Amino acid sequence: MSDDGSWHGFSFEPGPIAVEGAVFDDFLLTDHLPADQAPGVIERDRLLMAARPGFNRKLLPLRLEPDSGRAYSGGRYLLDTHENAVEFARWVKEDFAIDGTLLLERPDFAEVTAQVWRVIGAHDFARLADAQKVVRVERWTTAPGAESWLENNWPTWRDRAEEAGLASVWLVHNGEQREASLVMVNDAPTPAAEPDFTSVAALENLPSLATDAEAAGLLTRVFDRTSWIFTIWLPYRDGADNAPAIWPNSPPLPAPDTAVDSAA
Repeated sequence: MSDDGSWHGFSFEPGPIAVEGAVFDDFLLTDHLPADQAPGVIERDRLLMAARPGFNRKLLPLRLEPDSGRAYSGGRYLLDTHENAVEFARWVKEDFAIDGTLLLERPDFAEVTAQVWRVIGAHDFARLADAQKVVRVERWTTAPGAESWLENNWPTWRDRAEEAGLASVWLVHNGEQREASLVMVNDAPTPAAEPDFTSVAALENLPSLATDAEAAGLLTRVFDRTSWIFTIWLPYRDGADNAPAIWPNSPPLPAPDTAVDSAA
């Protein structure tokens, strides 16, 4: 990260994020792909996915359940328009194949879900590469009138997120499926010698911004998961100085040999 807040030509200073579309994927990781090989596979995928039209960023979550040992991952993508988000999701589902296998049909994944969203609001309170290390995603089904309520109350939720010291917050909805989702991103202490569950628990236990809406019956919670951010992707540009992805929790989490420190 340079002194002016840019990362290899991209400016990620705090402020509103100029996006209208989002795509969220979630899946259970199987034991098909060895953990030490995962970063290399992720980097191979990044070169194609981050070059798609309108791509703004991807946060790749990694959730390890300490009791069961089950591991969950996926993608939190932001794109400039809803139309580009719809097309991105279609391309991932129908066209993005490597070695003859579509991404979402790889044996590395199980229990796959994918959703497209319209962005009500998205805001960074800290530089992307400096303080975005843990991510929480809440999802609700919505009652009639909830979408307009969310749009009207987005500024309040944004301000509450800032007061809570979060690094970023995104509010999205899907009117056709009557669902809404909130992404909260936070910093974490300097990584220790092993993955730090404390930073995950701190965000996981933060009071939800949706408490009032849930109490009023506007939102019914169906999903709530907090994860480390395994890697952050930036848009890929032909002929530009494209840095490797940011790996904010590596070490102790694995990273490819080409990984660059986020503070560089």
